[in-house]
Amino acid sequence: MKIIEVWLQLKSKLQKLVTALSASSELQVWQKSDRYGHIYWRAYNPITGRSACFGSEAEMRIWIEMQYYQEM
Repeated sequence: MKIIEVWLQLKSKLQKLVTALSASSELQVWQKSDRYGHIYWRAYNPITGRSACFGSEAEMRIWIEMQYYQEM
């Protein structure tokens, strides 16, 4: 195996390790747009592993509140 191949494999494994170690338990929310320019919202709860997609910010906020109250 060439040194470059070994380095690339090591680099990939280190990146995965850093990502795993820095993963947050906080709810993640982001806004996206499709190829037609329509805006939608994505959310992910790393504690429960649940994710969802919404057509409006209001729908997303309701889902966030439901996630919060389910954890209590």
